[in-house]
Amino acid sequence: MPESKWLFDIRSNNGGAIPNATALGSNWMTRNVSSIVNTVFYVHPGSGAHWRENDGYSDSEWFDAQSEPEGPPVQNGSRLQLAHVIFEHYRDDYNNAFPDWPLDPALADYTRFPATGSPYTDSANWNGLSTEDKEIVNRVLVNYGKAIEAYLRRLVSRNAPFDRFVAGDRDAISHEAKKGLKLFIGKAGCIHCHNTPLFSDDDFHVIGLRIDTSLSPHADPNEAGRSANQALICDPTVAGGDFNVNGHFSDHPAITRDGNFCRQTIPPGLWRTKGLRQVAETGPYFRDGQAATLDDVIEFYDRGGDPADTFQGGPKEIRPLHLSGEEKEQLKKFLKTLTGEQVPARFLRDLHNP
Repeated sequence: MPESKWLFDIRSNNGGAIPNATALGSNWMTRNVSSIVNTVFYVHPGSGAHWRENDGYSDSEWFDAQSEPEGPPVQNGSRLQLAHVIFEHYRDDYNNAFPDWPLDPALADYTRFPATGSPYTDSANWNGLSTEDKEIVNRVLVNYGKAIEAYLRRLVSRNAPFDRFVAGDRDAISHEAKKGLKLFIGKAGCIHCHNTPLFSDDDFHVIGLRIDTSLSPHADPNEAGRSANQALICDPTVAGGDFNVNGHFSDHPAITRDGNFCRQTIPPGLWRTKGLRQVAETGPYFRDGQAATLDDVIEFYDRGGDPADTFQGGPKEIRPLHLSGEEKEQLKKFLKTLTGEQVPARFLRDLHNP
């Protein structure tokens, strides 16, 4: 698979229509992995908040990115391990990128800075560090996240057929796709949540999805969604609490979150409205990957989701659509017009140092 195609199609894949549905890192995860193209545009239009992941796990791109090296099913590493890898293999690159926070030469001392350790794993090594040394390691972790954010901001795809249509090229999309657009903003009601140029309101909703572990065996039907992350983001005493947009690592600590998030009561079952850019290229679908095709997704919405009491939270926010077979095909043809140009090849080169 060409690298450019891979970026549009990041998912776990070992054959079949829905391989094992969720992502495979160091272990199977409970979620399907979305494409990372255009995700930099996940910005709440009312507040400018940058909520990340299906469940709003983090409140900035850099916080989200720097959490991955330590996730047990993701990379299963630690922040001390990451600091050593950067110090030993990417020191000059790091220091050039972050001249205000150059790497401390003391990271060469494995007695002072053990090979691995974090608040989550090898915690004895982590807890044995002084406050000052924890700050040194945390700064490396944070700047790693900010470097990843800078890269994500380059992964932008524009000029989809729909964009050319909006710009005045009436022939950029087919007659059937135009009918699908009318359904999208009319009878099907997709526009209520899938709005803005990203085709997402960047908000969180209950759509009434029952997690089917026969289709997605590694998914977790008990996941609560957005409500599970409030303490992680808002409480400075928890392991991730100092990495939020108001923490001292933030470049803009005066930023406020959407809707006074930390003072809200968040109900269970709320999940992000996915952006629909590239949607024809990024199956399987839903947070657990249990829908193999766009046809499956359209059928789910057409029936109005799954029955009450089979999913977390509620009431669900969708209703049956009663689309005809022809209307479903038209809607799918419209969705296929949202695939833009490939990410520039220069951003797909592997520059790592072995």
